[in-house]
Amino acid sequence: MKYSYSTAWIFQKLLAVIFLLLLIYLIFSLNNISLSSYFETTNWFSNKLNSFLFFILFTSIVLHSNLGLNSIIDDYIHKKESKKLIIVLKNSFLVIIYIIATISLYLLI
Repeated sequence: MKYSYSTAWIFQKLLAVIFLLLLIYLIFSLNNISLSSYFETTNWFSNKLNSFLFFILFTSIVLHSNLGLNSIIDDYIHKKESKKLIIVLKNSFLVIIYIIATISLYLLI
C-alpha cells in the first residue's frame, strides 16, 4: 500500500507512541521477574495479556521500522532497479522476522 509522505509520517509517529507506551509497560513488568529463569520468563509470556501486549509491541516495531526504512530508501536510492531489489529484500526480511516472532509467541502461550 502506498501512502503519501504526510500520512506515512503521522502513522509512523502514532506507531512510535504505541511502541513507547508498550515498551515502558514491558520494562516495568519484566522488572518483577528473573529473566535468567526460563520458568519465570515462559510463565510471564503464558499470561494472555502480556502475550497480547508483546505482540502489539512487536507489530508496532516492525511497522515503524518498515515506514522508516521506506523513507530512507526513497531518499537515498535513486536507481529504480536497486530500489526495487532493496525493497523486496527489506520486505522479505521483515515478514520472515514477523512470522518467526509470531510463531514463537504462539508456541509459548
